[in-house]
Amino acid sequence: MKRFNPVFPLVALLLFIVTKSAFCQTITTVKGTESVALFTDRSIFISGENLHFYAKVLSSDNSLHEKASQILYCELISPDGIKISGNKYLLNNSSASGCIAVPKEQVSGIYFLRAYTKVMRNSGPGSYAYIQIKIVNPQRNEILVVDNNAKSTMLKLDKDSITVQRNILTAEVNKQVFLPNETVALTIKSSDNYTSEINDLCLSIVPEATASIPLLSQQLRYEKQKKEFYYSEHQGLSLTGKLTGPGGGALQGKIISLSIIGEGRDFMATRTDTSGRFFFALPPYTGNRDLFLCAQKTNIADVKIWVDNDFCAIPLHLATSAFSLTEKEREVAENMVINQQINSHFYTDTVTETNFSNNVDIPFYGNPTSTLTLDQFVQLPTLEEYFNELPGQVKVRKRSGEKYFKVIGANDLSFYDPLVLVDWVAVDELSRVLAIAPRNISRIEIVNQLYVKGSQTYGGIISIISKKGDFAGIDLPSTGIFINFRFISPDSCKPIPEMVSADLPDVRNTILWKPGISLKNNNAGHFSFSAPYTPGKYSIVIEGLSPEGTRLKLTRNFTVEN
Repeated sequence: MKRFNPVFPLVALLLFIVTKSAFCQTITTVKGTESVALFTDRSIFISGENLHFYAKVLSSDNSLHEKASQILYCELISPDGIKISGNKYLLNNSSASGCIAVPKEQVSGIYFLRAYTKVMRNSGPGSYAYIQIKIVNPQRNEILVVDNNAKSTMLKLDKDSITVQRNILTAEVNKQVFLPNETVALTIKSSDNYTSEINDLCLSIVPEATASIPLLSQQLRYEKQKKEFYYSEHQGLSLTGKLTGPGGGALQGKIISLSIIGEGRDFMATRTDTSGRFFFALPPYTGNRDLFLCAQKTNIADVKIWVDNDFCAIPLHLATSAFSLTEKEREVAENMVINQQINSHFYTDTVTETNFSNNVDIPFYGNPTSTLTLDQFVQLPTLEEYFNELPGQVKVRKRSGEKYFKVIGANDLSFYDPLVLVDWVAVDELSRVLAIAPRNISRIEIVNQLYVKGSQTYGGIISIISKKGDFAGIDLPSTGIFINFRFISPDSCKPIPEMVSADLPDVRNTILWKPGISLKNNNAGHFSFSAPYTPGKYSIVIEGLSPEGTRLKLTRNFTVEN
């Protein structure tokens, strides 16, 4: 099994048919540019917590809305650009919200939340959205050290480059001082002289010292290492890469097959373009899946499949100040640590890893036209004898001295080779298939008609299912690689409770987080929540975008006293 080798994409232009029908995805170039407006609930987090975010993708050309990205990449990174955690999110109405887990072992320091689309990678890291955050780990004495004199410094960020409108929104609180667990009533509306509909507002109630400060790039410069080009993921998540031969030369016109193993199993295939590039449009699965990619059988030596890194891995360095906490931040952080420790003992994590649930009894090709269950017959020594000695729809024949499968159907299928699968993995070397011990096979499913999958047409399907799900002991092709691929992140963030029972401890470090709020027809938004148990000063932060695309921000404060 070969190692997974991430590289950066160059150019891919392929036609990919993703279903048995005539539906296909055409890779098109988006001429406009995209940008992301990014918001988060606060600026200080305790290791082991979950960071809440909201992102809105904006396009410079509204006429290209149908080709706008549907996938957002959001990740927590160190100042030197190393990814700590992150996910891919499906955009709905060009927006997405979710949670990113701050690892429990992460040392204290300054980090960044950043978001981008795949097409934004054409402009480089300087075009991404960034928010600076502080992480506090009470269990470790280490502090993340930042070298601002590093030669790799490529990007400088400046919070003062943001233009914020503060006269469009108004907010009213029922009073200024509350007792713990008392109800806080909040009303948000647009100013009387502003009649446009306002969408994409985020409401965050947090300790006063933790309100977030977004950053924009002041200088969009970085050192490109090679020419890159990315197409918009306007029809869902994609996987791209390159097929090379001796000396790293591109192999064009070769079939690459992709098999999704386990739950949500699927199969697709495409051909490499003139640059050896391949492109797969993936199904909308969630969670992690094992994939097997394999190149068609060839006499060329040293064939390798290179899979592009799905997250941006361009080296960079973000200049930051040394990590420190003000006296107020330290006081708030101590209270947050206590809340987090109580939360970890008495409450379950708000982010759960879920996998795509699919009926494993239904393969991607539907119901087979016939099924050969080997245990129903007298055991024969080889798989070839089962095909040739028993009445059925598959025979083993010879062509130019080499054996091949022939599927017998109502129509002539001889013009196309059949698709041969072993536990849903495509295998085009017949000698490997025929070497499988029949005792390891549960059944063989056969489709005896033309089948279109990916950009390929097959003369039927022969699907071999093992008894133990172990590929029946077959020696998989040497040109194939296994990778564990992260699909779209599931929507698994539990809402922060607005009201807290007096019988339970209040462990909210973010008192309230409401992303994607809309104010329509100058109507007001009404919200109520329990005042936190921890005395102190709290900020009501309302951020978002105006219909014109400018950033809005309004802050109100209240106090909790014993």
